[in-house]
Amino acid sequence: MHKPSNGVVRVLVCRVQSRLCGLPLDAVEETLRPQPLRPLKAAVVHVQGLARIRGDWVPVVDLAGLLGMTAAPVRRYVVVRAGGRRVALAVAEVMGLHTLTDDIVSTLPPLLQDRAHAAVAALAERDDELVAVLDHARLLPDDWLAALPADATATTGATDTPEPSATAGAAS
Repeated sequence: MHKPSNGVVRVLVCRVQSRLCGLPLDAVEETLRPQPLRPLKAAVVHVQGLARIRGDWVPVVDLAGLLGMTAAPVRRYVVVRAGGRRVALAVAEVMGLHTLTDDIVSTLPPLLQDRAHAAVAALAERDDELVAVLDHARLLPDDWLAALPADATATTGATDTPEPSATAGAAS
């Protein structure tokens, strides 16, 4: 997570099950309703499939699964840049923009600095709730990004018009 010299980090706070997650605002491109999904033929952990977003096939990552939680209903996608690629994160709810200052942001305790918590860069408190501040560059390990197809259309057999039966869930 990049910490600006002024000691302030702007994040987009999302809910994933009962956990709040903060995504650095400089990595967020947009939020949108879930789009129809095309499953991937290559198994990549926590990637639900590919969704057509703004004309491109973008991998959709189950953020709950990535954080070690069971799957939960998805009501929003948050498109971020991770490892030089666009990735849509499937979340339950987008809570809004928040400014986190140095006095409420703390690094992870040594016990939590492992591969299972790799995407979590810091912790912050917001209204008596804990916010896991994520590092967009560590959302997907490089080996997972390399495993994703460069040409999603060829790998999935996708066309410009996704099939109606492949919908990702109810829109909010």
